[in-house]
Order: sequence, then C-alpha cells, then structure tokens
Amino acid sequence: MNGSPLQVIGSLEEVPSAPDALTVFLAGGMRNCPDWRQSAIEALADQWRRVGTDRPVTVFSPSRVVSACAFSHELVRWEHDALRASDVVLFWFPQGNEKAPEQPIALYELGVAAATYKPIAVGTEPGYVRRDDVGAQLRLIRPDLSVRRDLSSTVADVVRALRHTEKSLVEAYSTAGSLQSV
Repeated sequence: MNGSPLQVIGSLEEVPSAPDALTVFLAGGMRNCPDWRQSAIEALADQWRRVGTDRPVTVFSPSRVVSACAFSHELVRWEHDALRASDVVLFWFPQGNEKAPEQPIALYELGVAAATYKPIAVGTEPGYVRRDDVGAQLRLIRPDLSVRRDLSSTVADVVRALRHTEKSLVEAYSTAGSLQSV
C-alpha cells in the first residue's frame, strides 16, 4: 500500500472485496462546506499506524467532484454498496455555509446507519446548524454514542471501532480453525 496502511477508493471506483481488509466509509457534508475528507484520511492513516497493526484498511471516500457533476443512479448505487460493505461509517457534519448548511443526504444516511448494528462514529463542528438534532436523535437510538466536536476525536472513535472489529475477526478465525481441527 505504498507505505500507507490505507487504500482509498473514490466514487464510482470498484468496491473491492478484500476479506482481510477492514473498511471505513466517509459520510457527511459534500456541498456547501469545506472538503474535510482528506484531513480525515490523513488522521485515520496516522492514528491507525500508531496502533501498530498491519491489517489493511480500505476507505471509501465519495468525491465532491463526481457528486457535483450530476446526479446519477450509478453514484447512488456506489454509495449504497460502499456503505453496506463498510465495517465502520464515519459521519462528519461541518458547519457549512448559510446557503445550504443542513446536508440532508448525510442526515438521511446517518438515520439509516444508526438504526443498524453497524459501528458508526459521529462528529459535528460546533457551528453545524443541526448539531442539537443529531445529538438528540442519536441519544434515542444509540445512547452510548458520543457526538464529537472535532474530526480528530471522531477518527479516534473509528479507530477504536476498527480495533474491536479486528479483534472479533481474529476470534472468529481462531474459533473456526479450532472447529475444523475437531
């Protein structure tokens, strides 16, 4: 992976099925807000490298450029498939601008993911206009989940969820190996 523990897959690129890789989807603001995804990728690479594991991580990172070009059923399908294939979903809601600060598609995706057992990490900039709504809704369906106020803390939650998933995989493989030897 060119010295990086991460492989980044952008919009409309093939969603790989690498059984040993852990996967993260970067969900959140796309339009009318800063491009935060590269910062998230860099923080994830740094934090993942510091935990000292060599397990690869695939990051699904929707592209602002592709998304801004035009709506397409292929793009919606890609995001749907990548979200479903992900072990963990990072939701980040930047403050945005006055024109359209809500980020309704990301809010919809958060609602769908929160209603599953999939691990999610959620953060908003303090000035995000729907921050209180995000927190209130998540307290009802995921009361143990903290809504972070900065991207680094949100990424740290992703790393913890990945480590938990990694440990579960190791246990499952060792149990499967024990069962085969019986």
